[in-house]
Parts: sequence; C-alpha cells; structure tokens
Amino acid sequence: MLTYKEQLEKWVEGKSWHMGDKEDEKSTCCPDFSCCVPELQSPKEERELFQELYLADKHEEYERMLMMFLGRSLAVLAPKTKVYIAGGKG
Repeated sequence: MLTYKEQLEKWVEGKSWHMGDKEDEKSTCCPDFSCCVPELQSPKEERELFQELYLADKHEEYERMLMMFLGRSLAVLAPKTKVYIAGGKG
C-alpha cells in the first residue's frame, strides 16, 4: 500500500491513486478526489502548490486548499444541493 507522501507524489504527476480499498472507511482519496472522480483533477500548478504546503507543514494553507477541493467536488457531485461546512476559522 502507498504511503500518503507516495500518493501525493503520484497525484502531482497526474496519476490519481486511491489508497486502500474504497469500501474501507480508512481508505484515502487524493486531495482533490480525482482518484474517484477523474474530472475533478486539479491543474498541475495547484497540485504542486498543495504538495509544497503539505511538505512544509503549512497546515492552515493546505487545509484551505482541501476545502477548495471539497467545494469543487460538491459542485460536481451535488450541484442542486445546498451544503454548509462548519468548523472553519473566521
């Protein structure tokens, strides 16, 4: 099984791999969910920036990108559904 850093490297290269069995609640999607929904793949520049922030342990910055990826996925997967994500910092 891939480590998260290996998954991230492949994702930046454009190879979106889902870590683990998709039926297992401990499995992990790529940051932009493109392993499960290919049309969600982010541009290479965004993938590179996310990796840079993650490896530099800039948690708040890469977390903002995760929320952006989540928003995009919801717009594609549930376009007519209103969703409110609570818990973000002001």
